[in-house]
Amino acid sequence: MGKNLITWNEGYSVDIPELDNQHKILISILNRLYNSYLNKSHDKDIVPLLDELKDYTKYHFESEERLFKEKNYPMAQEHIKAHESFKEELLTIIESYNDLSLVLTMKTMTLLQRWLTNHILKEDKKYVGYI
Repeated sequence: MGKNLITWNEGYSVDIPELDNQHKILISILNRLYNSYLNKSHDKDIVPLLDELKDYTKYHFESEERLFKEKNYPMAQEHIKAHESFKEELLTIIESYNDLSLVLTMKTMTLLQRWLTNHILKEDKKYVGYI
């Protein structure tokens, strides 16, 4: 059993089971990435996990954005900008890692962890009452 960078708790819940499950999967991917980092199993595990994080993040953001459209969420554009910003940041991390100019560091892991927890606890919580 590995260590968790993020542990799910009900404080992260947005009261929408589909999105809560997606957040749990994102946390799980991030925790597996963290354990690969701790185990120094860079190339073997980290590249596929970074790709999985990128793909699942895209899927999750599309799910949220579809819901925003369905419910005419008034802060959708602001939220979507935060999504775009994170996707760019994640792509930069992946490209740097693939170019071997970046070794996965605790700083990078902390950046990903902070972004995800802050995004769920601040941005995502804004739509809870609305949606």
